[in-house]
Amino acid sequence: MTQLGTQTCFAAPDLILRWRVHLASEHPGKLLCSLGLAALASAAAYHALGPLGSAAVALALIGSLADFLFPVTYEITAHRAACRMLIKRAEIEWRSVRRCYVDQAGVKLSPLEGPSRLEAFRGVYLRFNGNREQVIDAVHAMKGDQC
Repeated sequence: MTQLGTQTCFAAPDLILRWRVHLASEHPGKLLCSLGLAALASAAAYHALGPLGSAAVALALIGSLADFLFPVTYEITAHRAACRMLIKRAEIEWRSVRRCYVDQAGVKLSPLEGPSRLEAFRGVYLRFNGNREQVIDAVHAMKGDQC
């Protein structure tokens, strides 16, 4: 069993690392700005499109900001790396990872052989949460010199 924030999770037998990131709680100013803009856009949509249009705009904005507004759980196992958001799950098996990119905020695991415009839509981004070395070490352990 693994402790994850205030929630207890039953770990998979091949679990290497699991952590959670909640960007909105780390950046309350950006949260207020995002919610204010969403409310303003919804109000404008209400006047232009009515209640259904307003609801559609609000849902679209909240959906596009979901990885900021809601906690994201990241997981590295012996077989794959994954991130789980409110309504979306992205994962990549280690055998599919061709390239890795490390930046200040996280590690991008890509199935593409080289740089591409599709990069933003493929693979999994593992965001750090005070565990930069642990995440990098786990990725290196699974992919060796490829990353």
